[in-house]
Amino acid sequence: MDINSRITKIPFFILYLTLVAAASYNWIRVILFQKNFEVFRFEQPWDYTLSNFFSNTFGISHRQYYLFTLPIILIGLYAVPKVAGKILNMDKNTNIKGDNHVAILAILFFTPVTLGIHKLFGPGWRNHLIPGIILVVLFSLWSWVDERK
Repeated sequence: MDINSRITKIPFFILYLTLVAAASYNWIRVILFQKNFEVFRFEQPWDYTLSNFFSNTFGISHRQYYLFTLPIILIGLYAVPKVAGKILNMDKNTNIKGDNHVAILAILFFTPVTLGIHKLFGPGWRNHLIPGIILVVLFSLWSWVDERK
């Protein structure tokens, strides 16, 4: 039994809950414990830009922005794997289950930041992405090799 066959047997709901736990942990930690949002200017400039825009436009605090966007993030974390999975399932020559495969990729992308592994690479937004991208590439290669067998 290979990796793609094993992933197919995992219910999508379990993968979604794992993905939500990884993503929500970061957002809830920011909502509850972040005191200085200026840190995001260099660490996560995309989050800083969006939260700054919405806080200036609508007169809300950064904390309120993160609180109100959490449900939107959770809906996106469900919709993106489902839609991308439908596209992947169009290929009849593959042995993967598309939505599960995309959910695994998203989990691998978010996990290093959730566990704090990105801090080993140093400060800066690029270092938030590097560990996740490495895991996604390694898993994709492993899945591709499994597909070729």
